[in-house]
Amino acid sequence: MHRHILVALDGSDPSRCAGQAALALAAATKARVTACHVYGVGIHRVRFSDMEPGLPAEYQQEETLTDLRSAHDRLMDEGFRALSAGYVEDFLASSAEQGLAVESATVEGRSYVGILDLARQLEADLIAVGAYGLGAIGDHMLGGTATRVLRNAPCDVLVGRRTPTGGPILVGVDGSEKALQAATMAAGLGRAMNRDLHLSAIYDPDFHTHVFQTMAHSLSAQRQEEVGLAGQEKLHDEIINDGLGNLYAGFLAEAQRHVDSDGTTVTQHLLTGKAYAALNACASELDADLIVVSRYGHHREPCSRLGSNAEALIRTTPANVLLVGGVEVARRPVQPIKEVTATTPKRTAVAWDAEAEARLRRVPSFVRIMARRAVENAVRDSGRSTVSAADFDEVAAQFGMGRPRGDR
Repeated sequence: MHRHILVALDGSDPSRCAGQAALALAAATKARVTACHVYGVGIHRVRFSDMEPGLPAEYQQEETLTDLRSAHDRLMDEGFRALSAGYVEDFLASSAEQGLAVESATVEGRSYVGILDLARQLEADLIAVGAYGLGAIGDHMLGGTATRVLRNAPCDVLVGRRTPTGGPILVGVDGSEKALQAATMAAGLGRAMNRDLHLSAIYDPDFHTHVFQTMAHSLSAQRQEEVGLAGQEKLHDEIINDGLGNLYAGFLAEAQRHVDSDGTTVTQHLLTGKAYAALNACASELDADLIVVSRYGHHREPCSRLGSNAEALIRTTPANVLLVGGVEVARRPVQPIKEVTATTPKRTAVAWDAEAEARLRRVPSFVRIMARRAVENAVRDSGRSTVSAADFDEVAAQFGMGRPRGDR
């Protein structure tokens, strides 16, 4: 659970929503809260200096320019300080009404730089920030400050868009260790805040259909026959879709076992489609108060600072989102996630001879794993432990793939 929450304020509605959500978390978890506002005087000073050559002639005398610079700097500095104090004092008053003691800090500089620096100095483990600020133009796009905080935060980030309503908590799982950590966090918040917990896992059966359609348009009829495209598509439709569904159902079961659900009502949702869109739709249907997702997912690359589905969700959802996990600056290989085996009995190992392996390598990479499993299952069912080329051909023929032209 979070120990210290840094709330970034800028007077916008989303930042107020982020602050209210942060206070609700703090009240339930006894976390320490620091409210901050970062104001940028320097950028206005630079801009004023840039404009000086274009001012009318009567303002070009050095004495006049000096007076203008002084007046401008004083106005900007005093004005921003007063504005900053107003934002913070308003939040402090709101927290006091809820019986929460909140500390405060104001910093001059670029907003996202100041927020990130404060988070590190205070050792905050959660930054609460509005999805967009006062510079928004009504398109509800993710603002520049929120984007930069998300991509550089050393800790969890709460992105606010709406006033908390007391609705359920929705968490997305994908079989990764990071997602299980997010589920654990969500379960703890559900217990502390007396909220129902919904676990969701989403797979996309349409992706490979589009791949096959593209291949059909791109490959000649001869090449389609050589790779057994029709059979590969049948293999996908009859095995892979069901296989993906079973795999992601296993991810849900694993998450269910992973969270300590005592005192928390847990509901599972196995969904199809693009992960961020399906999660967003589910949150809307449930009127979820908070969506919890991990920063990185199952397919994370070492250079990544934010997973694509997490980013797409935060950019498009009208809900509040808790992003679990800070940026991992160490560039090290990510350990592969062990496949969920809770619903699958342990199976004996099956070896492949060289000719069978050669057959398998001709299968397109995106269906190769499922093809391997189908062949190995057939060999196990026959009581044998080695896959031959004949075994591969027999299973391939069941799906209309035939033998590659080069083997005839």
